[in-house]
Amino acid sequence: MNVGRGLFRAWVLVSILWIAGAGTAAYLAVVPDTVSGNYQPVLEIRKEAWNATTESIDWNKPFYELIVSPSAEKSEVLFSKVDWEYLAEWEKGQSHKLVNFPDDSTLFVQKQYTEADKEYVVQQFWQQRWTRRGKAAGIVAAWALVPCVALFALGYALLWVGRGFRRA
Repeated sequence: MNVGRGLFRAWVLVSILWIAGAGTAAYLAVVPDTVSGNYQPVLEIRKEAWNATTESIDWNKPFYELIVSPSAEKSEVLFSKVDWEYLAEWEKGQSHKLVNFPDDSTLFVQKQYTEADKEYVVQQFWQQRWTRRGKAAGIVAAWALVPCVALFALGYALLWVGRGFRRA
């Protein structure tokens, strides 16, 4: 009787089932938020307007006296997720323009931006879609593969210990 071969076959079967189940669950949990979620551009505040805290900023000043123009600076725009508890408020809000994309992602762009900045932000968001997809793929792969590798290592270690008790 070859215990090692039997355990290896059991590991292969369990791993296939785990990858199918956990991979599907991870995909359904991660992709809707990461790839096709709701986002907003992170506003870069001018150094002159920044006085160490956001409470010290005079938000009554004109928009471009406080915020850096991304298209003028040719800067990479960062995006943050819009959490679900704020989503209804953002969708009916008057301060943001809603932009929908083919991958079912949504971008909320500040209406105070100039048309050049709006186009630049939308273009940056669409170009960064592969980064978001790569992040989602990494998370799904980790959920699906790390437990399989850990189970293999544990099983191999137990076999190694068990073989140490054999008679010569």
